[in-house]
Amino acid sequence: MVASASAQELRDRELKPAIDFTTIEMPVQIVSIKLNGSEVAPGQKIKGDDNWLKGVSFTVKNISDKPIAYVAMGLRFEPPPGGARLVVFNLSYGVDYSSGLPRSGSSPLPIQPDQTVDLVLTNERYPNFLHILGMGGMPLGFDVVPYYVERVSFEDNPDVIWEGGYLKRKNPAFLDRFDSFERYKLPTKH
Repeated sequence: MVASASAQELRDRELKPAIDFTTIEMPVQIVSIKLNGSEVAPGQKIKGDDNWLKGVSFTVKNISDKPIAYVAMGLRFEPPPGGARLVVFNLSYGVDYSSGLPRSGSSPLPIQPDQTVDLVLTNERYPNFLHILGMGGMPLGFDVVPYYVERVSFEDNPDVIWEGGYLKRKNPAFLDRFDSFERYKLPTKH
């Protein structure tokens, strides 16, 4: 008798930071991570089937002193040996000014200082997630998924983004290029 697809094997799975978050300053803080509604610690092993990431949720808090227009968390999938290439899937909130999108009446509101938002891989987005993995040649049976804050855009300055610990400014000569101009420092609170 053949086992049904719904009787998938439960294996140890893990969400882990892609970088040491203590080595860079970020305008947002990851407050919590949830899988299937239960909070998990970074690097904690959980039992899950091949769809274990469905519904994953990152709660991020604006710890800067400026309203944030956009924040994206990257989920990184390493290619298997002989595989195609690295695949990153973003969970995001807001208006990404860096990609040329304008704010409209139906746009999500900026994230104010000390405010939190949830970045969720919803049931509606899950088929798109599977499609992107498939396009990148990724097998569904991944056990470890590194995550990181990929990009932050600020409401008051659409030509500046935060990436990888640096503030970057739009290069006027190249449409999609941002050049680092300083290491990001959190504002000191008085």
